[in-house]
Amino acid sequence: MRAVVTGGAGYVGSVLVSRLLEEGWAVLSVDNLRRGDYKVLDQFRGDPRLKLVVADIRDRTCLEDALRGFNGEVVFHLAALPGLQLCLENPEEAVGVNVLGTFNVLEVARRQDIKRVIFSSSAAVYGIPLKLPVVEEHPLRPLNLYGVTKSAGERLMSLYYENYALETVTLRFGNVYGVGLYTRADTVVPKFVRQGLEGKPLTVYGDGMSSRDFVHVLDIAEAMKLSAEAEPKAVAGEVFNIGGETVRIRDLAQIVVEEVVVATGRTVEVVYLPPRVGETKEFSYLLKKMEERLGFRSRWSVREGVKQLIEYYRISQGRGVSLDDAY
Repeated sequence: MRAVVTGGAGYVGSVLVSRLLEEGWAVLSVDNLRRGDYKVLDQFRGDPRLKLVVADIRDRTCLEDALRGFNGEVVFHLAALPGLQLCLENPEEAVGVNVLGTFNVLEVARRQDIKRVIFSSSAAVYGIPLKLPVVEEHPLRPLNLYGVTKSAGERLMSLYYENYALETVTLRFGNVYGVGLYTRADTVVPKFVRQGLEGKPLTVYGDGMSSRDFVHVLDIAEAMKLSAEAEPKAVAGEVFNIGGETVRIRDLAQIVVEEVVVATGRTVEVVYLPPRVGETKEFSYLLKKMEERLGFRSRWSVREGVKQLIEYYRISQGRGVSLDDAY
């Protein structure tokens, strides 16, 4: 198969590109390199099945030129300005990339007769859950601009399915973690692992009873591939929660403490700080739909993912790379 990946130089995108190439796909990656880095795909340089393009999805003409002649069957749309803080600090860019950019991707796909577009959305569209576990039919009540832009992108996906019969698939990712381009990012799993390996206390905000659905980046790549390969009747026009394991933050901290002891012999503390304003207390997914329609089950437990990160960071340190600079 032939696929276009927007955001192919990013965290999830680069892992997906790697996975597709390993499976024998041809891939065209489009990324403006605002946050991504094509160095993470260096092992595939020279592979005739891979084409790397530097372009911005906000420029539809440039996007059309990049895709023209590739004859891709599916677009994996991952390009976005991610996260609460970046969108808060850059609202115009957030709307431009996440909303206008998504419209451009859909319109170019329609004009070039690409059959399917798979959109990376987020649990952020749900806001504070009214009922747990969260199902796909739960009302969308985003609390921040990032969630609002992802919700708007979802509406555009629905519009193109309903009005143009484009096979659109929306995947609402849980809390993504795992080795990749942004392993050093300040999300809770890599943060705890770095703190533990550096001998620093793990910092938990509030009482640690908040829960999140944690899903490994390799599981995300698998779910996206299955979304592309599924029969239209199973996925076209559909929305899926894509998650892994629901874990409370204090339990995550304990897992990291235990695995750091195993790996280094050193014990680390856990300290509790005042809660941060505006954070969702509890969150968990019902994953029945992804299992039944996509045949997908997460392979990575949080503990195994933590072990992987610890090993990766220790190898990086052995090469003289600081934990802040490690991919």
